[in-house]
Amino acid sequence: QSELGQKIYNYGIKMFGLSGQLIPEEPTAPWAGDMPEQYLLAVPSTIYSGTNEIQRNIIATRGLGLPRS
Repeated sequence: QSELGQKIYNYGIKMFGLSGQLIPEEPTAPWAGDMPEQYLLAVPSTIYSGTNEIQRNIIATRGLGLPRS
């Protein structure tokens, strides 16, 4: 998951409104009720893998040889 995943699921929940928050057991849930779970999983996955800013700094310093900011 990534920032993009967070944005996609956040948009999906907003787009479907309250029905976008329905669980998989609900037959009328859009996307088979997978959206709320994926949204909740998207947020911590970016935290435990390191924030995007830290990852960008690592790529800049180690990969591209740029000075630390």
